[in-house]
Amino acid sequence: MLVVNPHAGKGKGLKTFAAVRELLGERIKTMEVMVSDYAGHAFQIGREAAKNGYERILSIGGDGTPFEIVNGLYAEGRPPQPIELGMIPAGTGNSFLRDFSGISWRRAMENILGGKSRKVDLVEIHYLRDNQEVRQYYLNILGVGLIADILKLTNEKLKGFGSLGYSLAVMMRLAKGMNNRMLLTADGEKIELIDSALVISNSKLTGGGMKIAPMADTQDGLVDVVIFQGVNRRDILNIFSHVFKGTHVSHPKVRTLRAAEVTIDSCPQELLMADGELLGMTPLRLKVLPDELAILA
Repeated sequence: MLVVNPHAGKGKGLKTFAAVRELLGERIKTMEVMVSDYAGHAFQIGREAAKNGYERILSIGGDGTPFEIVNGLYAEGRPPQPIELGMIPAGTGNSFLRDFSGISWRRAMENILGGKSRKVDLVEIHYLRDNQEVRQYYLNILGVGLIADILKLTNEKLKGFGSLGYSLAVMMRLAKGMNNRMLLTADGEKIELIDSALVISNSKLTGGGMKIAPMADTQDGLVDVVIFQGVNRRDILNIFSHVFKGTHVSHPKVRTLRAAEVTIDSCPQELLMADGELLGMTPLRLKVLPDELAILA
């Protein structure tokens, strides 16, 4: 199956599909082509794909398209058959794919057609949405608190500014400062955090080129937790200025650790995001599913 998000990258998805279709030639006739027309549509497509026994699914879009597909595939639990997922980049960030082969759709197609495959970890999460527990999965990154707040602000008010919108959202959100208390448990170790934010990464990059977790490995059975601990506005600005090179992890108020299972309780509740999609609220429970998916990349 080939899933196309024509709206990805402000219309880049449709242009990429036209190029991929031409490249595939006669092979396109052996594929079921599905168009994701609205937010959440790729989730429904993934759900039907699991029911119908599809084993290889290609997506044209950004990070959000495979996020929806994977959650559709796993909506009823693990699919009965192993899944191979191919990502053809056409979004704004395409962060997850950058760990493997960059963001060229042509290179992605070469790897897919060449059968280049590698197993990666998938991360299962449980959180609250409308006071109901929700189970979902992500491949790239989960943000708790500040990072999710910035995404929400970007989506609601600054999307028209493109990549600049995210930087503007950082400045606007920082004006509110930090005021929270969290209890993080990582593989049994409890850590109390005050006025903090954190990201839990399966791969190195987010937001396009930010090396938020420079030591992360998608095949190690662990997530990398990056904690911005006891930070004020000045700290965050300083940290943010180094995040594109990955040198922010040496900042005295940045702590990193690795774990297979993580829980987070917070007061007040903190907003969550995963792979560029806003989710719900803490408390959060997370566990890594090692070597769960095969990525064609």
